Amino acid sequence: MFNFNNFTKKFNKRLLSINKLIESFFNKLGDLKKPKSSNRFIILEKRDNKIILALGILVILTLSYFLIPTFYDQNDVRSQLKKQISKKYNLDVKFKKDLKYYLFPKPHFFSEEVIIDHQKKEFAFSKHTKIYISIKDFFSFNKLKIKGLFFKNTEFNTNVSSVKFFYKTLNSNTSKHKIKFKNSKVFYRDKNENIIFLVKISDLNFLYNEKKIENNMVANYEVFNTPFKLDVKNDLNNKKILSSINSKKIRLNIENELNYKKNFLNGELGISLMGKEKSFNYKIRENHLEFSSLNNNLNGKIDFKPFYFDSSLKLQILNLKNLFSNDSIFITLIDSEIFNNPNLNANFNIKSNKISDANYLNDLDLRLNLNEGNLSIKDTNINWYDAIIIKFDEANLIVGKDDIRLIGSVNFNFKDLTKFYGYYQLKRNYRINVKDIKLDFIFNLNQKKIILDNLKIDNVDNPKMNDFLNNFNSKQNNIFNKVTFRNFVKAFFINFYDG
Repeated sequence: MFNFNNFTKKFNKRLLSINKLIESFFNKLGDLKKPKSSNRFIILEKRDNKIILALGILVILTLSYFLIPTFYDQNDVRSQLKKQISKKYNLDVKFKKDLKYYLFPKPHFFSEEVIIDHQKKEFAFSKHTKIYISIKDFFSFNKLKIKGLFFKNTEFNTNVSSVKFFYKTLNSNTSKHKIKFKNSKVFYRDKNENIIFLVKISDLNFLYNEKKIENNMVANYEVFNTPFKLDVKNDLNNKKILSSINSKKIRLNIENELNYKKNFLNGELGISLMGKEKSFNYKIRENHLEFSSLNNNLNGKIDFKPFYFDSSLKLQILNLKNLFSNDSIFITLIDSEIFNNPNLNANFNIKSNKISDANYLNDLDLRLNLNEGNLSIKDTNINWYDAIIIKFDEANLIVGKDDIRLIGSVNFNFKDLTKFYGYYQLKRNYRINVKDIKLDFIFNLNQKKIILDNLKIDNVDNPKMNDFLNNFNSKQNNIFNKVTFRNFVKAFFINFYDG
């Protein structure tokens, strides 16, 4: 309520201060050197004095009007602002410290400590909050109107359930006055309150477009040391959510259109990464997501678990050369360190009927595991010419300062020796009866060089053949060259026979 006694005391103090300023102003005018008197000058001087006096009175009245909010009762202001923020923006706030009124750059109330509640829990803590107000009618406290919210240095504590706060805030603002967060952080926690990852927000704005009847959220943020820009529009007329995510660092652009007219969600997703583009259709059910590429070369299903992805992808054709080239999506993502997070866990199962750039390689069953930021290949099989099953029991991806290496072991299980020897045109006297060859390897993905060692043939060590591999490693030949590889295979079996 308005306290008249309080108002009188505060007003008198401010009036004395303003009077001193005006008195000083007119004294300085009087000290100015005046030209010699004349009737004309006297008339001009009187007119100028009237103008200055009028301007002074106007300044006093204007300042007095804009200073009226300083006389509002603190408890009434808290209550009024809290109600309006809840009604207008659907935000539940609590002011931990007194509100202060500032005139510049535009009239607003300021608080150093503000708590935002979500689902009846403390969700965010802001160290710097401005509540902008309308200047239309300061004389009536009950007509006080909010014209925007500004939060700075805010810390959000989110989990799988409270992350819905951002979606709720996006759809709650139906006024032209926006909500803005600046220089803030989002801490995503698991059920044990451990921090899973951190998002650094430089700008986060919630707006409403009255003409288009559209809610809008725009954010610039950084996650896993990678900057992103997010733009989400909720088209309320057509019941569509249009969103885009961009990152210049990894040359990523994602465009998504989600329709929510039906009982389930369906949409179309377009992804451009390193100049390569893919488009998908998808459906979202309660517990999983189904998707397929527009050309049906890629389809799969992702089961939802809190930050644990278990996906299965099926490809008609896979190009291994493109996958491991220096400018590939796979290598770019690894170089960006987006996987370098101890709390990131996922399983990817990729199946492909055919390998486009390798003769007779087919039926790939690739299993990638991301465990606490470490990427590995496990239980992976590939068929060569129906003659050999190549198995990778486990291989780990090691990211160094200058290169990326794949370190592991590989098994060659021979199913049809006749077919194998016939393809490599090996003379019959060198064709040995072998069932299994196992060896360790280090493959440099950047330099495309490989080191082979620790050879076992039918589970038996062979020192002479390990010397053969050491000699091959020292020459640093490109084993992925078809001629070099064919010669290597022939030399391998000839040396084994001679040994």
